[in-house]
Amino acid sequence: MKRTVRTNGSTPPNPPKASNKEVIQSQGSVPFGNYKEVPTPNTAKGTVTTGTCRGMGAMLRGGKFTIN
Repeated sequence: MKRTVRTNGSTPPNPPKASNKEVIQSQGSVPFGNYKEVPTPNTAKGTVTTGTCRGMGAMLRGGKFTIN
């Protein structure tokens, strides 16, 4: 006995077209966002901030902090 399995079926006869907005019934339409090229920060050179703590038991814990 030979069996065949169809996983995705055939393509639909009239697929919906892509649009740049969503139309909500009885409320209007909402535009989709556009693709934008955003510059990323240069992480090759990091900065370190150091300082002296004040309060919250700083005398017992050393009193210095570092932010990388």
